Amino acid sequence: MSKNFKLQSAMEYLMTYGWAILVIAIVLVALYALGVFNGSAFLHPSCIASSGYICTNQTALPDATGNVIVGFSFGQNGGSTVYNALIGVAPQASGSTPSGFPVSTSISQNTIPGNTLNAGNIQQVFIDVPASDFSSGNTIGSEFNGYVWLNYSTTPTGRHNNAVKVATLIVKVT
Repeated sequence: MSKNFKLQSAMEYLMTYGWAILVIAIVLVALYALGVFNGSAFLHPSCIASSGYICTNQTALPDATGNVIVGFSFGQNGGSTVYNALIGVAPQASGSTPSGFPVSTSISQNTIPGNTLNAGNIQQVFIDVPASDFSSGNTIGSEFNGYVWLNYSTTPTGRHNNAVKVATLIVKVT
């Protein structure tokens, strides 16, 4: 008779822990299906500017041509005015030249309104970025991870001779 009690005890042990493991497995599968374990689910839009620059209010909206309009407020507080300012964005995965700047085919750029960026002045900038630079094209929730570049001159009549990476941009299409 004592053998039967040992067998019954072993079966109860296996059934109890078996059901517990099954419930845990179902919960883990449900969390995975909801995207909880996807790192990009925790990715919040941000624009982290280098010292001397300001970058805020980033947005990304699909446009009629199939691309994405990326907008953000940009400024500088370095104390001097920059002229002939071109601002661009390039994905982090883009190739770079030996000097560290993105290759010209990977950067989408636009001029700063008025071509001049005064110290302490913040301007809204809009850049048409190819949908291929986003993780899932121009669909809602698709994300862009890249850098903001500023190409400028230090004199009103000078050419673009200063190109610097001024911010890291993370934005999702809304």
